[in-house]
Amino acid sequence: MTNPHAERIPTMVADVRRHAANAEHPWDCDAISWPDLPKGATVVEVGGYTGRWSLQMVERYDVRLFAFEPQPWAAATCRAVLGDRARVLAYGLGDRYDVLPMAEWETDGCSFAKSADGAHVAPVHEITAAFEELGITHIDLLLMNIEGYEYTLLPHMLDRGLLPQRLVVQFHIFDDYGVGMGRIFDRLAGAGYRVLWTYGVVLTAWERS
Repeated sequence: MTNPHAERIPTMVADVRRHAANAEHPWDCDAISWPDLPKGATVVEVGGYTGRWSLQMVERYDVRLFAFEPQPWAAATCRAVLGDRARVLAYGLGDRYDVLPMAEWETDGCSFAKSADGAHVAPVHEITAAFEELGITHIDLLLMNIEGYEYTLLPHMLDRGLLPQRLVVQFHIFDDYGVGMGRIFDRLAGAGYRVLWTYGVVLTAWERS
């Protein structure tokens, strides 16, 4: 399929690189501050968009990085940003293999969880099978920003025993989102996680003991 954004990719890459150098908020600083990551650590970004966080991680640390982004144009930009320093997969991660409608297409709010008219769809791979296929057996750090689909994916990960050593999640506000967040927090605590730092729904980090 022809990428309608192909001509814009160099400009978008330059924009990502320019913004990656600037930490605009305290949570931006915390999200990229992992000085004790071991050499060759496996780092995963679920919802990579155009690669800003992943770029900062590969520039700061000697890590093995995987970024998952279902929007084709964003995945293409992410690949151009990261080059051969990371692997970019142009599909989403979920609780099953499927092709799902996405709302707010071609924006940073694009989501499997929001009401969509079906005009745009994207592939989803079941997360444990995808990781097995890619040879991901241990995850040192996973960052998730998937516009509401975290309420589906995180419980599935816990059900399947997929437990990154460190987990960073942005939560999104939907009906009864507080109930969903509370259940996830409880389940993470039950799986041996403790909160490292939190900015509420904006970003929260856990570490597993």
